[in-house]
Amino acid sequence: MYYLVTVGYESETLDREGNPRIQKVNYVVQAESTEEVTLIVAKYRGESSQGSKTMSIKELNIECIIDPVITPQYYKK
Repeated sequence: MYYLVTVGYESETLDREGNPRIQKVNYVVQAESTEEVTLIVAKYRGESSQGSKTMSIKELNIECIIDPVITPQYYKK
């Protein structure tokens, strides 16, 4: 299954209350469960020195992914 994960990264810019502004970034993660997604994203976020938190995880209903690596036959000229 594929999941859409929204991660909020703290920026150096502050809001009116003096809190860091949050920049939201979306990632697509392939995993068997939301628990696995949580572990994968935690490891990914751990590689960054920037403060971040997982804001949401949603299951994506995708039939298949067509790209040059998975389905190269559609990209041949």
